[in-house]
Amino acid sequence: MRHRRAVNKLGRNTSNRKALMRSLVRSLFISERISTNYVKAKEASSLADKLISLGKKNTITSKKTAIEILGSKELINKLFDDIAPRYASRNGGYTRVLQTVHRKGDGSKMGLLELTERVVIEKPSTKKSLKKEKEGKPDLPAKEKKESDKAGEPESQQPGGAKEKVKDYAKSKKDKHGKGFFKDLRQYFKRKSM
Repeated sequence: MRHRRAVNKLGRNTSNRKALMRSLVRSLFISERISTNYVKAKEASSLADKLISLGKKNTITSKKTAIEILGSKELINKLFDDIAPRYASRNGGYTRVLQTVHRKGDGSKMGLLELTERVVIEKPSTKKSLKKEKEGKPDLPAKEKKESDKAGEPESQQPGGAKEKVKDYAKSKKDKHGKGFFKDLRQYFKRKSM
């Protein structure tokens, strides 16, 4: 029975377990959100909370203790200068563990370990999102765009009109893809059946 045992051994000996926890906490501080086994995430969460508490003290002794665990000066600087000040008004609960789907291979519980106050970096907009923003501005072929620019009049006042050009362009697309291949297939099967 494991009454009053504080540490979950995770099926590893002491040195391997410590190395695993250090590795998980390092990657948590680098990316601020990691996905791992649920039980491992629970164990790494407690170590991360202790390190953030050390970061809030910001003394030489706490830095030496954190260096023993994390090992990297860059991570120490990030912990003491960036992560710990976010939690200055908080007295605990620096990380959260969320349960996610079971892993396909062995069916073990998966968890998401993340900092509760993390910086979200927005991704640059993609071409698809830019197209959605245009709304109602169809892409015309390059030749037609040049012609409308040369005329000096708005496209709606030109003799052809922008709407007619768009319709013609759409018809030409359908003609290219709609008839050729399938028409040949139909003729091929008609010949076979005769």
